[in-house]
Amino acid sequence: MNSRRIVVGVMMALYILFGLLGIFVSAPNTFVGADLSVYQRAGNDLLSIGDPYASNATAHFNFQYRYPPLLAMLMPLLGWPPVWFALLWGSTALVFYFWWRDAGWFGLAPIFMLSGPWGQVLLNGNVQPLLMGLLVLVPYYRRVGAISLAVATMLKLHPILGVVWYLGRRDWTGLAWYAGAIVALLVVQAPWLAEFLDFYANDPDASITLYAGWGLRLAGDVAWLIGAGLAGIAALALARTRYGWLMNIVFQLAALPRLLPTNLALLLAAPLPTRRRPRTLESAARQPEPVAAGSQL
Repeated sequence: MNSRRIVVGVMMALYILFGLLGIFVSAPNTFVGADLSVYQRAGNDLLSIGDPYASNATAHFNFQYRYPPLLAMLMPLLGWPPVWFALLWGSTALVFYFWWRDAGWFGLAPIFMLSGPWGQVLLNGNVQPLLMGLLVLVPYYRRVGAISLAVATMLKLHPILGVVWYLGRRDWTGLAWYAGAIVALLVVQAPWLAEFLDFYANDPDASITLYAGWGLRLAGDVAWLIGAGLAGIAALALARTRYGWLMNIVFQLAALPRLLPTNLALLLAAPLPTRRRPRTLESAARQPEPVAAGSQL
């Protein structure tokens, strides 16, 4: 028993040290509210001149607004710092709750290890904590999860993530809800989609393949495409298992042309159940019904 406690203690110490290393690496790029100011500027540009990308021409490439119009549209409602940061903290707490609910004390280990990535985006006011809060709902709720995934897609993700997830699970109802929500959100953003396409087509700093980041593209475009393809195949094949949602998040990370350390926090949106529950992800895989009680909402 004593030796087991020693092993557990050493492992937890290593997890914490890894987390401290992540904080150390991310600290130089942590500026409270920096990303929120980018979103606020895009929201102001959208309201004043009808183009959320107007200020990108004079902005440093690290502070360009590169999202679909939806986030800029939300800024007049959510962009006041107390409201925005409350939303980000609440989303982070939701993610932590799911880890605790499904993994118990084991859930603290991934949270410690990834404290640098999630801490940085939380302080910077980046939308990623909200993204994580939306993604963590997907494997537990059918309709709410599909809508959450669609909103997350319109904030920062590639739509192929949702397609692979639902196709792999053969969940046609979930796929229909996801597709319907995507269409509805595109209609809502329609007045500014032309500006979105124009920015990505003509701005010299807009290309998503311009900067390699820390991902597979460091080994070259061929390695990146092959690696992303293999991850997609694995995500499709494992979608109905307990590791399905985690593999889909891994696929999303592998497919990013510019993977940043902060993106690793998305892994927290896929808690792995380690204690017995009445209905688990495995049961949901065999019978594509929402896991949580009352999740037909």
